[in-house]
Amino acid sequence: MKSGITIGAGAGFVGGLAAALALSILGIKGHEGQMTHAIVLVSPTIGSGSFLVGALIQVAVTTVLGALFGVLDEAAGFGRESVAFWATFYAIVWWIVGWFAVMPRPLRFAPWEAVQDPALFQLAFAGLLACLGFGAALAGGFTMFGRSEASRRAARMRAGRVAPSNGALSAGRR
Repeated sequence: MKSGITIGAGAGFVGGLAAALALSILGIKGHEGQMTHAIVLVSPTIGSGSFLVGALIQVAVTTVLGALFGVLDEAAGFGRESVAFWATFYAIVWWIVGWFAVMPRPLRFAPWEAVQDPALFQLAFAGLLACLGFGAALAGGFTMFGRSEASRRAARMRAGRVAPSNGALSAGRR
């Protein structure tokens, strides 16, 4: 039986590759007409401007975020039936949090500026696509390798957390 952290880290790694691929394909047109790949805009977070450094940062961060989703999955007990929704929601939440954490200081607390500036709108859209790719990889990993709700219920019953009903209080026995 694999743990949620292991599944999450693996799915996060694959999601990071998907996000890095999406950000490396998408180009953003600057104010002066220059084109740049969105993945290059990730690397200044550690003081670099490299394409490869941006991809490595993306994969490392999403691996950690995937492992955190695994912890959340174990704690909340998401089943295979609902994990796709929760993984997508989790990815969108990190897209919003990422805007406030990664954007330059003047834009960090002014996300409405992205609506007015085409370059920022392209950057926000590229980030959304990357996060949705990450969420899809998380959903796929937990759907394929995660436990179903029935197996979680059986495990809880074996552990004694949920006592099976003996029918003593049912309406038919009164």
